[in-house]
Amino acid sequence: MTAMQTRGSGAGDSRHWFASTILTAAVLEPLYELNLAWIALLAMSPHRWPMGTTASRLPDPVGAGLMALSPEQRAEMARCPFSLFTARFSDGGYWLGVAGNRQVHEPAASDGDGSTDEGLTGFTQLALFFAWHLVRANPSSARIVLGMPDQTIAAFASLSLTTLRQLADRPDGLIASRWPNRTSYWLRLLACAGRGEQVAEVGTLGLQMLAADLAGSAAANTQSPR
Repeated sequence: MTAMQTRGSGAGDSRHWFASTILTAAVLEPLYELNLAWIALLAMSPHRWPMGTTASRLPDPVGAGLMALSPEQRAEMARCPFSLFTARFSDGGYWLGVAGNRQVHEPAASDGDGSTDEGLTGFTQLALFFAWHLVRANPSSARIVLGMPDQTIAAFASLSLTTLRQLADRPDGLIASRWPNRTSYWLRLLACAGRGEQVAEVGTLGLQMLAADLAGSAAANTQSPR
């Protein structure tokens, strides 16, 4: 066996180990359901959500692309191995503040008829409950698929479901699309919708981007004065 074959075999073994220990069906299947629900919300009425700042929303070309997807394309796109949404999961300081009861949450202002707001509130609750369960059952998976640094994982592990439900009732911009400023990535994901192998490739790229984000966050925390 050549050195190249050995490296290739090792890479295959590592991918199999990673998939079998981190990205299990018990993690991915509910994640896919949440991703699909999030895509449905994005496609329903992207400009009516009470999301605080426009930075929380996807650019118009992405929103239009999502609205044009067929149900089959949405389902394929949802099968990314990470969340297409975030609830400030990368912001460990925010979640430590929630855990320490140092955050004040004001009700979000509504500018629609309430149906979209209700859907967003329901989704927020599901997303937070999923994150809470994943942190307690499999923190390594929470780090990978939700992009959670150690601070966020520690904070979530200490939170009660009652606290999370209260946060969901008053989302005040908590839930947003992941990487709203990375238009090119979203457009690439849209272009692959309905093409299983290509979606998998773009999903792998997304995991690498999440890992880079986590590494950057860890380095920033290390350098920050205490």
